[in-house]
Parts: sequence; C-alpha cells; structure tokens
Amino acid sequence: MLALAGCSRPPEREILFQTRPPGDTEDIWALAPRTGALRRMTQGDSSYANSVAAWSPDGRRIAFARELADHDELYIIDSIGLPPRRIGNNAPRSIAFPDWSPDGTSLLFSAGATIDQLGVYLIQTDGAGLRQVLADSVSYRCPSWGPDGHRFIVARSTPYSSEIVEVDLTSGARSTRAFSDSTYLDCPQWSPDGRTILLTVIHGGVDPFTQPASQLTADLEVLDLATGRVRQVTRGPGVNNYGHWGRDSRWIVFQSDRHAAPDGDSVSTRQRLDNLELYIVRADGKRLRRLTENHHFDAHPSW
Repeated sequence: MLALAGCSRPPEREILFQTRPPGDTEDIWALAPRTGALRRMTQGDSSYANSVAAWSPDGRRIAFARELADHDELYIIDSIGLPPRRIGNNAPRSIAFPDWSPDGTSLLFSAGATIDQLGVYLIQTDGAGLRQVLADSVSYRCPSWGPDGHRFIVARSTPYSSEIVEVDLTSGARSTRAFSDSTYLDCPQWSPDGRTILLTVIHGGVDPFTQPASQLTADLEVLDLATGRVRQVTRGPGVNNYGHWGRDSRWIVFQSDRHAAPDGDSVSTRQRLDNLELYIVRADGKRLRRLTENHHFDAHPSW
C-alpha cells in the first residue's frame, strides 16, 4: 500500500494519517518515517470515517474525529489497542482538527453547525469542561496550542480576507499574526520550540475553492515570530498543505498532489483530494522526501 523514499534522519515518532485504500474503510494509520513500517490504529466500517488524528504530547494517546452521515464525534484512544472513548457529546455537529494542550489534559478543536462555519471549543480529555472559546459567526480552522499552554493560534476567514489569529485563553485577548486579502491562509501550527508558525497559503483569492480545481495551488510558509519575516517552504507544483511539525521543530510533514497535479479543466476538486500523498521536508525547504506512493487518499498527517 505504501512505499518509503529514503529520508535523512527525521524524528523517530510515527506519523499519523488517514487513508482510504480501495475497498477498505477510511481509518487512522501510523507510518514510521525512517523504515516505512505501518500500524493500523483504528478499524472503522462503511458508515463512518475516522479522520484528523493527533498524537498526545507524550505519544501515548490519540485524538481524532469520527465523521458520520449527519454529524461528527470526538474520540480519544487512551492506549493503543484499547477501544476509542467518545468525549464532547454536547459539541456541535461538525467537528475537526483536535489539538492537545502541552500538558496533555485538554483539547482544542474546531466545531460548528456546518463544516463551513466553525468556532473553537475547549474540552478536558476526561470529557469535562466543554466550552466555546471562539464563536462560529465566521470560520475558524485548525487551532494550535502555543508551547506555554496559555495561548493558541487559529486560521480565521471571512468572505473578504483571511488571517492567523493568536488568542490568550485566560484574558480572551486576540492579536493578528498574519493577514491577507488576496490569498487564503489556513491551518497554522505553532512549532514545538515556540519560535515559528507553519501555515498553508492557498493561492487564487480569499475564496480559492470557487475557481476551477485544475488551477488550485497551495504552499507551506513559516512565519518567524521574533522578526515577523515569512519564508516559503514549498514552491509547488500543485497543492501542498496541512503541514505539521515534527517534535524537533526542524522537519515538516504535509499532504500534496504534486506528484500528479492536474493539467485539465475537467478535473474536480474531489478528484484532486482523492489523490493526496504524504511528504516530509526540512523547514528550510531542503531534503524533500515522498513517503507514500499508492495513488489514493493519504491525508491529514500528524507527527
């Protein structure tokens, strides 16, 4: 199913991702980036998909969303091999992008009435204390904890602009870390060392998904928090997005269709997203390596 293209000493921890092999269910797997060894982490059925998994800071637990026909659910696997445990039973019907607090006691996640109108919620990992942090009057995607455990960043989009917002959990104070009225800024992640923010820049306007799928392109960029400078990590081709840091803050894993970027207007967005593969790259854009090669859906990696 998967093939490893040799890489130069990335972190040892496995990469979680969701995949949907032909004739199989959509589930969470773990890939060892140095050896290519695979482990299946969930076993679903045809009525739902297991998606957007995230490792706990100690690498012993997994949080993920279960996508059913009319709603989503939030789960935690407390130990590999044990059945998943549902939390957040009273959360809104659309749930995505869980992220663990640095001390492993809480999760931030996006949730709302629809996948296009998401707020940010906080919940303790024992299921207690569910509360809304940011209202879903606009869309907030991919909250990411800061290393101090008191702040997080999240992508915020409106019909006219997009931005990366930093939020203080204690005071509620907000500040804009990046802003664009010409591109779509998406899925930021704070680096484990606290120095930088990784984000996706989708080209083609603040609502790029309205353009022909064949013209959709995206790249990863890194924002240095001390200087405010931005450097590009990938430079096409195709869609390169949903980047996540390795625990050393030097390597990045991401999803891409760069191996088969479409060249015809008849290609649909769905077709493109069905042909994603996993790649890793250094934060300086060097040592790019393809990790999976199977011509089906491998996506939403977490390291």
